[in-house]
Amino acid sequence: MFTDRCPENVKDLYQDIVCALWESWPRFRHESKENTWVYRIALNIAVSKSRHHSLSPMFSPLDDKTYNNLAEESQNHLVERLYELIDLLSPNEKAILFLYLDGITAREIGATLKISEAAVNHRIARIKDKLKALNISFL
Repeated sequence: MFTDRCPENVKDLYQDIVCALWESWPRFRHESKENTWVYRIALNIAVSKSRHHSLSPMFSPLDDKTYNNLAEESQNHLVERLYELIDLLSPNEKAILFLYLDGITAREIGATLKISEAAVNHRIARIKDKLKALNISFL
């Protein structure tokens, strides 16, 4: 993912995305669907913040609320396993996977990432194969 799943960091990323959308709205040229434009900006902000965050220390206090959220997540082993596997993907693979899981069409993903629909479908197939291989290698 593009955050460490700490609720405060998720809220910060959300706020950064909303601010970027607000600032960019006057420059929206309606050359694509609005949701494609939103995904493109959100993805750019998330990748940018992710790169910046990887350069800074990754320490955050573990308060009771965060601890309880993590405890709830860990109860669902399959979801946690999926997050572990997704964390091993590259930022581009994560972006495609999350857009795909959100039900965005290959055409819209292609428009968002500025690649062809065929390339999106090919990459989705490779991502699925990679996740299967990663899951098998960790069993």
